[in-house]
Amino acid sequence: MRIFMCLYSEKWSCRNMKLSFVLDSASDYRIEPITGYPLVIVPLNVQFGEDQYLDGVNITENEFYERMGREPELPKTSQPSPHAFLETFKTEIDKGQVVIYLGLSKNLSGTLQSATLAKSMLDEADQNKIFIVDTGIASGGVHVLYERAVQLAAEGKNPEEICSVLNGEKKDITAYVLLETLENLKKGGRISAVQGAIAGMLNIKPLISIHDGVVETIGKFRGRKKGITKLNEMIQEWRQNNPEKKLFIIHSLNSKEEVLQEFNTSLNLDTFKNISFTRFGSTIGTYSGNNAIGFIYY
Repeated sequence: MRIFMCLYSEKWSCRNMKLSFVLDSASDYRIEPITGYPLVIVPLNVQFGEDQYLDGVNITENEFYERMGREPELPKTSQPSPHAFLETFKTEIDKGQVVIYLGLSKNLSGTLQSATLAKSMLDEADQNKIFIVDTGIASGGVHVLYERAVQLAAEGKNPEEICSVLNGEKKDITAYVLLETLENLKKGGRISAVQGAIAGMLNIKPLISIHDGVVETIGKFRGRKKGITKLNEMIQEWRQNNPEKKLFIIHSLNSKEEVLQEFNTSLNLDTFKNISFTRFGSTIGTYSGNNAIGFIYY
């Protein structure tokens, strides 16, 4: 039997609309759902050798990173089956809910395809109760859209209107991540062994962006300190232009305290009124490796 991570808030309807949200575990959403709407998280699959796990269900973040650090090969991650999404959709529909699924970018995974196939397996009336949004992003970027969707629902927008707004605003979301090592990208075949070796010898720390499912290298720094300095400058500029927005920090460090220590050398995060910390789970963590750090621009 498939296991789902289900998070329920206090109320199930707002302005006569019974709406549920569905995320996948690549969203790395592990905090309490926003009051007003139930939230269901469908886990991706993680495999170390012959050992198979459900992301965030029977393997924790700490266990994942510890094992990845000692295994010679990277773990394999795969999308949930269509049946996993079908079970989720049916369960919510049977409760009288309309569902909005905010999915991991189709350019990063086949997860969205599984959800779309699951929707097609429903009868026509039930298909009309399922709305699917390709977020074009992962991890903390999905949090931005989820919080926005809840806000729109609370304002009385219907699912079609919510999805229309999200499909427009997602184009403004970019994740910036400074990698500590290229070892995971080398193991995963994303770069050549020669490129990885040269970067290691030169202590190169790449800064990557993820936008609309496309991953690009936008900077390379000799040493982590220079990379962190660049991130600090980017966050300060973003803050000046968006003083009231929540800052979403994304990372694969061991704790929030380590993140604060990294940034507080030249950027005091304690001065931010609203800030969220998201640690990468297995999907992004497989390729970022340990000690990656960044933020969401939106």
